[in-house]
Amino acid sequence: MKLAVTTTQLFFALGQAERTTHASTLGAHREYAKATPEQQAQLMHDCIVQFIMGYTDCTLKAAERILSQSRDDRTKEAQSAYYKGYSKFRYHIIRPETELPESSGRSVQVIAPRKVFKSVLNEIINSGMTKAEFDALITELRASIAFE
Repeated sequence: MKLAVTTTQLFFALGQAERTTHASTLGAHREYAKATPEQQAQLMHDCIVQFIMGYTDCTLKAAERILSQSRDDRTKEAQSAYYKGYSKFRYHIIRPETELPESSGRSVQVIAPRKVFKSVLNEIINSGMTKAEFDALITELRASIAFE
């Protein structure tokens, strides 16, 4: 009997698997964090080799060869396997403390609040300061304010 799975059900299962595997790799992350840099590098190498083997259905020797090649020397499939393995290792084991949001590729323009800008601009114009004094003011302002 063949079961039909919709695309949305498939993606629900993928999301569920990602969540549960991330939770189950927390112990491995903690061990990685305690390891020496040499041990960390060896673990990353071993894990990526294993991922490449599983992803491309190749032998240990072939996976080691793929990993030893430069990005330009790898086939498209091999580079994809390496990149996905590295990404999974980074996400599950390294777990950077500051997760950056996914970028859309567009830069977000930040605009100063208009009321604050006009108020400060009027103060600067009315003060009659020179360019050198203005530059010194900006430098002093930047040095004296810490944004959290």
